[in-house]
Amino acid sequence: MTLAVLFLALGTFLIRFLPWRRPGRLHLAQAGPALVVALFLVSAFSPPPSWAWLKTLAALGATYLAERFFRNLGLAVLVGMALYALL
Repeated sequence: MTLAVLFLALGTFLIRFLPWRRPGRLHLAQAGPALVVALFLVSAFSPPPSWAWLKTLAALGATYLAERFFRNLGLAVLVGMALYALL
Protein backbone atom coordinates (compact mmCIF):
# COMPACT_ATOMS: atom_id res chain seq x y z
CA MET A 1 0.00 0.00 0.00
CA THR A 2 2.76 2.44 0.92
CA LEU A 3 4.57 1.69 -2.33
CA ALA A 4 1.42 2.44 -4.33
CA VAL A 5 0.98 5.80 -2.59
CA LEU A 6 4.61 6.67 -3.29
CA PHE A 7 4.22 5.82 -6.98
CA LEU A 8 1.05 7.92 -7.20
CA ALA A 9 2.81 10.83 -5.51
CA LEU A 10 5.76 10.54 -7.89
CA GLY A 11 3.46 10.36 -10.91
CA THR A 12 1.49 13.40 -9.76
CA PHE A 13 4.70 15.35 -9.22
CA LEU A 14 6.06 14.43 -12.65
CA ILE A 15 2.81 15.36 -14.40
CA ARG A 16 3.19 18.84 -12.96
CA PHE A 17 6.97 19.19 -13.19
CA LEU A 18 7.96 17.81 -16.60
CA PRO A 19 6.03 20.29 -18.81
CA TRP A 20 7.93 23.17 -17.20
CA ARG A 21 11.38 21.70 -17.91
CA ARG A 22 11.54 23.06 -21.47
CA PRO A 23 11.16 26.84 -21.66
CA GLY A 24 8.76 28.17 -24.23
CA ARG A 25 6.61 25.05 -24.44
CA LEU A 26 4.01 26.02 -21.84
CA HIS A 27 2.63 29.42 -21.07
CA LEU A 28 1.51 30.43 -17.60
CA ALA A 29 -2.11 30.60 -18.78
CA GLN A 30 -1.98 26.87 -19.54
CA ALA A 31 -0.88 25.93 -16.02
CA GLY A 32 -4.36 26.07 -14.45
CA PRO A 33 -6.11 23.72 -16.87
CA ALA A 34 -3.08 21.39 -16.92
CA LEU A 35 -3.13 21.09 -13.14
CA VAL A 36 -6.88 20.52 -13.04
CA VAL A 37 -6.61 17.74 -15.61
CA ALA A 38 -3.68 16.16 -13.75
CA LEU A 39 -5.60 16.16 -10.47
CA PHE A 40 -8.70 14.79 -12.17
CA LEU A 41 -6.84 11.93 -13.83
CA VAL A 42 -5.08 10.94 -10.62
CA SER A 43 -8.21 11.05 -8.46
CA ALA A 44 -10.99 10.01 -10.84
CA PHE A 45 -9.92 6.55 -11.82
CA SER A 46 -10.54 4.49 -8.74
CA PRO A 47 -11.84 0.91 -8.97
CA PRO A 48 -14.65 0.30 -11.49
CA PRO A 49 -17.91 2.23 -11.29
CA SER A 50 -18.82 3.14 -7.78
CA TRP A 51 -20.25 6.02 -5.78
CA ALA A 52 -16.87 7.78 -6.07
CA TRP A 53 -17.18 7.84 -9.87
CA LEU A 54 -20.62 9.46 -9.67
CA LYS A 55 -19.32 12.08 -7.25
CA THR A 56 -16.39 12.79 -9.55
CA LEU A 57 -18.55 13.07 -12.65
CA ALA A 58 -21.00 15.39 -10.88
CA ALA A 59 -18.15 17.61 -9.64
CA LEU A 60 -16.55 17.63 -13.09
CA GLY A 61 -19.86 18.62 -14.69
CA ALA A 62 -20.36 21.38 -12.14
CA THR A 63 -16.82 22.63 -12.76
CA TYR A 64 -17.42 22.72 -16.51
CA LEU A 65 -20.74 24.54 -16.18
CA ALA A 66 -19.33 27.05 -13.68
CA GLU A 67 -16.40 27.79 -15.99
CA ARG A 68 -18.73 28.33 -18.93
CA PHE A 69 -21.01 30.56 -16.85
CA PHE A 70 -18.46 32.59 -14.83
CA ARG A 71 -15.43 32.40 -17.20
CA ASN A 72 -13.21 32.08 -14.12
CA LEU A 73 -11.20 28.89 -13.67
CA GLY A 74 -10.55 29.48 -9.97
CA LEU A 75 -14.23 29.93 -9.18
CA ALA A 76 -15.13 26.94 -11.34
CA VAL A 77 -12.71 24.71 -9.43
CA LEU A 78 -14.13 25.95 -6.13
CA VAL A 79 -17.65 25.09 -7.29
CA GLY A 80 -16.53 21.61 -8.30
CA MET A 81 -14.71 21.05 -5.03
CA ALA A 82 -17.70 22.26 -3.01
CA LEU A 83 -20.09 19.94 -4.82
CA TYR A 84 -17.73 16.99 -4.41
CA ALA A 85 -17.41 17.75 -0.67
CA LEU A 86 -21.19 18.03 -0.25
CA LEU A 87 -21.83 14.70 -1.96
